[in-house]
Amino acid sequence: MVSLRTLRHFSVLAEERHYSRAALRLHLTQSALSRSIQALEDSLDVQLLDRSASGLALTPAGRAVLEHAHRVLQEADALHRRVESLHGIETGDVAMGAGVFPAAGFLSPLLTRLARDYPGICMRVEIESWQRLHEMLVRDSLDFVVAITHSLPPSSDFLLRPLPPQHIGLFVRAGHPLLAVGHRSLRAALADYRLAATHLPPRARNQLAALYRLPHSDALPLALECNSVDTLLTVALNSDVVMLCVREAIREPLAAGGIVQLPLAYSSEAELGCNIIHHARRELSPPALKVVSLIEDLMHAGASGMPGGPGDAIALLEKQESAD
Repeated sequence: MVSLRTLRHFSVLAEERHYSRAALRLHLTQSALSRSIQALEDSLDVQLLDRSASGLALTPAGRAVLEHAHRVLQEADALHRRVESLHGIETGDVAMGAGVFPAAGFLSPLLTRLARDYPGICMRVEIESWQRLHEMLVRDSLDFVVAITHSLPPSSDFLLRPLPPQHIGLFVRAGHPLLAVGHRSLRAALADYRLAATHLPPRARNQLAALYRLPHSDALPLALECNSVDTLLTVALNSDVVMLCVREAIREPLAAGGIVQLPLAYSSEAELGCNIIHHARRELSPPALKVVSLIEDLMHAGASGMPGGPGDAIALLEKQESAD
C-alpha cells in the first residue's frame, strides 16, 4: 500500500533534490527518509530517482508518480481543511508565508495574539522572498502569503486581498554624516557610504544602481545582504551604512528618532503594493481566515500610526536651505 506519508516524503525530496535538505524539512533523519523512499519504490516496483555523484534526478517513472502524488496530496489537504472547518476557528493548522519586510511589521504581535487567544491554532510560517513564496503557493505548500508583489505580479490563478501599501526608502542612524549634507548635494554624497539590504531582486538592484549613478548593479557598494530586518537595523544603528527598508517594518525606531529616512526617492515606486495572496481554487479554512483577519487588523493599525515619509523630510530640508 502507498501511504500519504511516503508520497509527501517523495514530493519534498523531488523538490529539494537533496536528501539532507529534504530530511531537515520533514524533521526526519536521512536514513529514515531513505528507507521511506525505498519503501515507496518497492511498493510501486519502479525506480523513482537516479542517484549519482552529481545529485538526484527523477526518472520518467518518478515524474509520473510525482504528478499523481501532487494531486493526491492536494485532495488530502483539502479533506483536512474541510474537517477543520467543522470544528470552527478554534483549532487547526495554518501554513503561511510572509515577505521579509511585511513580516517585520506584523508577525511578532500576530503570533503573540494567536498563542494567547487561539492556542488551538498551530502556525507554520515561512519568511522568504516573494519569488520563493510564489513557488510555494504554486506547489500548494502554503495556505496564503503576505508579500510585496510588484516585482512579480500574481497570475489570475490567485486571489489578492489588498493591504496598506509599504513605503520603501533609505535610512541612516540619527547623527549620521549624511544628515548634515544639503539636499542638493545628498545624492552625490551617498556614493561614499555602503548599503545594507535584504537579498535584492534584479529590479531593485537596477533601481539602486540608478540612484547611485552606477552603470551596472554589480557595482553597488553592498556591505550586507541579509533577510533579517532586525539585523539590518542593528547594523544601521551602530555604523554608517545606509539601510534599504520599508518604513512600516521599522516604525518604532523611526518614531523614537533612532533611525532617520534620507530625503531621497529610492525610485518612482516608493509606495509598494502589499497583498494577502492565495489560490483562487483553494478555500481557506476558518483558522486561516481568522489569521488573515488578524493580519489585516494589525497592518491597518500599523499604517495609521506611521510617521511622515521622505516628502516631509525633503520639504523641511529645502525650507532650512532657503532660510540659510
